[in-house]
Amino acid sequence: MMASLLRPGRTCWRSEVADRFGLIVDAENYYAALAEMLPQAGHSILMLGWEFDSRTRLTRKGEGGDAEIGPLLDGLVGRRPGLSAHLLIWDSALLYAVNREFAGLVKMDWLTHPALRFRFDCCHPLGASHHQKVVVIDDRLAFVGGLDVTSQRWDTREHRADDPRRADSAHPRYPPFHDVMAVVDGEAAAALGTLCRARWRAATGETLAPSPRGPQAPFPQAPLWPSTVAAAFTDLRVGISRTSPPWDGAAGVCEVERLTLAMIASARSLIYVENQYFTSRRIAAALAVRLAQPDCPEIVVVCPGTPLSLMERSSMGVARARLVAQLAAIDQSGRLRLYTPTVGGRDVKVHAKLMVVDDRVLRVGSANLNNRSQGLDSECDVTIEADTATIRAIRHDLLAEHLGASPAQVAAAESADGGMHAAIAALSGGSHTLVPLDLAPPSAVFPIIADSKIPDPEEPLEALIWLEAAVPGAAPPLPVLHRVRALIAALAALAAAAALWPWVAPKLWHDAARPWLEALAGLHGEPAAIAAAAALFTLGGLLRVPLALLVLATALALGPWLGAVDALAGGLASASLHYLLGRALGMRRVRRLSGWKMRRVARALERHGIGGIALLRLMPIAAFAVINLMAGAARVRFRDFALGTLIGTAPLAIAISVVGDRVLAVLRTPSMVNIAVLVSATALVIAAILGVANRLGRARVRTPQEA
Repeated sequence: MMASLLRPGRTCWRSEVADRFGLIVDAENYYAALAEMLPQAGHSILMLGWEFDSRTRLTRKGEGGDAEIGPLLDGLVGRRPGLSAHLLIWDSALLYAVNREFAGLVKMDWLTHPALRFRFDCCHPLGASHHQKVVVIDDRLAFVGGLDVTSQRWDTREHRADDPRRADSAHPRYPPFHDVMAVVDGEAAAALGTLCRARWRAATGETLAPSPRGPQAPFPQAPLWPSTVAAAFTDLRVGISRTSPPWDGAAGVCEVERLTLAMIASARSLIYVENQYFTSRRIAAALAVRLAQPDCPEIVVVCPGTPLSLMERSSMGVARARLVAQLAAIDQSGRLRLYTPTVGGRDVKVHAKLMVVDDRVLRVGSANLNNRSQGLDSECDVTIEADTATIRAIRHDLLAEHLGASPAQVAAAESADGGMHAAIAALSGGSHTLVPLDLAPPSAVFPIIADSKIPDPEEPLEALIWLEAAVPGAAPPLPVLHRVRALIAALAALAAAAALWPWVAPKLWHDAARPWLEALAGLHGEPAAIAAAAALFTLGGLLRVPLALLVLATALALGPWLGAVDALAGGLASASLHYLLGRALGMRRVRRLSGWKMRRVARALERHGIGGIALLRLMPIAAFAVINLMAGAARVRFRDFALGTLIGTAPLAIAISVVGDRVLAVLRTPSMVNIAVLVSATALVIAAILGVANRLGRARVRTPQEA
């Protein structure tokens, strides 16, 4: 008997017993189960989600009973004393605002019963998302998987090409949609309740009490289980695995990734995957190892076809095609095959996150096979190791749905033809079918999006800020927050000096300063001044003059906007020279010059690309020249280096140029209006720096001594 893959503290958070475990395929069945079970809640309803729409209809019978989820929850807590509902949904800000329900917080919190609490979760690093999809009722029944209660999710297992019920208020028609949820009860459900309350506390600071269970419960404790869902297993352990990025002093959690790698390594006969994405570099490396081995199992990945949006094609689509091409070069025996389901020639959008290994391990959850689900977004998966025949029947049932066949036909074809690939080939070709994924070379439209690593990073971008841990103890750099305070103090002192100068030294002002200021004003717009400023900026960068001082001098000479542009050009020229010098010197020599552990820096910059360079520019972690040398020594792609430098230095250049221009205005005309504008501009810049510093401070993981 093989050892269990579920190891608490490594591949899972907890392993708890469920009295029953069931699988729910597609949103028609999941929403129907919710519609049946939510009214049976006695104490609490907890919901975590990536997205939520209060207008979502849980049933689509068209007979007047298709209650929307928002009014349903509001009515339940209003009618039942002691019942509360807490909904925690990712704060998507502006990224997905166009596609989401307008004023969701107002509808679900301000205009509902006080016992219904709705909050947005922004407790995560920059670019991360709260991606867990969990619903827990009274700590006795829990649903977990890939489905949110929102628009464009409802569909039947038939996935008809044109189903009139597949429509929402804001989306009259949307493509067929496939997803999977697990349902558990017992101690496994209670553990998922604990997870929900921990997430609520992290996001809101409020502590929720667990639901009373057993004899102390003030409401009936009849078994909770949806009548429409068969319990595939009883009395078995369920592993709960999470992804959570480092944040607010807590270390990151990578149980999902460790479990995935362990499942791939343990596979002997087959790996069956349904997943929205297939772009994880580390998971691809694990598959590459197996594909190079003579005992490699059959690997089937069911995933969406070509993404519809230009942004997704240019990011996840390009990354997937590149990754699969690399694996295909290793796969000499054709063991790995990717398919997309179609109905009547129309692609079914695969949103499921399911994995089966050797028909003995079954895993369902929210985690995609992309980089961000392994280390950046919050995720929650559940895994069972159980009876082979039952898991095989579940896998056959899923394949039958995609192939327009019966599970018995899939089982027979697999037995007769010798495996999944042969069975899929034998049963394909109908109106419901699996077609090999089109892996033609990706379009060259916006390839830089995929190259930037911004859409699918492996870890929080803010982690770069705390690379000071990579510096040897003998030569520690100035701590990040100390540098921030120094920059703020310099800006404040500059503004104060400019505001007070005309009154503190009036004679010096009239006799000496005014001619110089008039001379500076006369340089604005002069081509020779523009060229000289750019050259001096480049020279100053080589001499390691602070970037802020160079930007300020350029702004004083050329004005705010032309000065900012000239500073960006000069800064890029100076940075490029240092970058080339760093490449020529190499890691060892640059390490001696800077004191940084270059291999760690190189790996971090490789993971983050353009975004990493941009963030290093935004915060005063190290001298401008040192970052340039490091990037060159780390052999960061020059295109990424240049774009990251422009993106990261532009805000600082514009802000300091504006402040510098206001300083000059005050010195020329010390009116109350100019002084007020200078103080306001300086305060805005300082507030922005403090805001970024505070957020980056939350990304730092406490040392054991600090904890």
